[in-house]
Amino acid sequence: MSPQQAKELIHYHKTHKHLRSIGDGSDYHGVDVVHIHTQWVRDIFRRISFQSVAEIYKENSQIVYPEMTSMNEWPIGGIQEPHLDTYSRWEIEDENLDQQPSREWTLILTLNDNYGDGETYFPEHGYTHSPSACEGILFQGIYHHHGVNAVRRCSRHTISMWFTTNPDNILTDERTKVLTDSSYTLKNKLK
Repeated sequence: MSPQQAKELIHYHKTHKHLRSIGDGSDYHGVDVVHIHTQWVRDIFRRISFQSVAEIYKENSQIVYPEMTSMNEWPIGGIQEPHLDTYSRWEIEDENLDQQPSREWTLILTLNDNYGDGETYFPEHGYTHSPSACEGILFQGIYHHHGVNAVRRCSRHTISMWFTTNPDNILTDERTKVLTDSSYTLKNKLK
């Protein structure tokens, strides 16, 4: 992704706050890709997703599928305690918890770097990821606890993607204007 595309995505996110349906604002606000109808934004997300799938396969010979994508703003003070990306909020609410979870990989792509702190950290590994703008980290979020340090100075903007080994959980290409729908609930409605 180019720095110009990152700036355009941040502008899009700031001017489409009405699409935010993820997070409660105490840590972050996000827009689920199923609520984005603007094709150039979806095209950028698709390219990032394809590149991530290829990278996972190249490094691990593992076939994965995009499961969920969101564009997020972490306001000043936004923080996230260490956690695993085992299930989405909607899977937990639906009590659809597989014995063998398939949401294995996580991508966090940073769009800006003019915020203070707000790094992604891995407490069990003693590692803190301090990215530049347009830089991401791809890791097995199902196995590695990770969190976000409190953001300072100005908002942190990211794209988050999760990848699954289960082809039945692949992200739908459908779009919706119903903000109570998510990638997960919309996919289940279409079955």
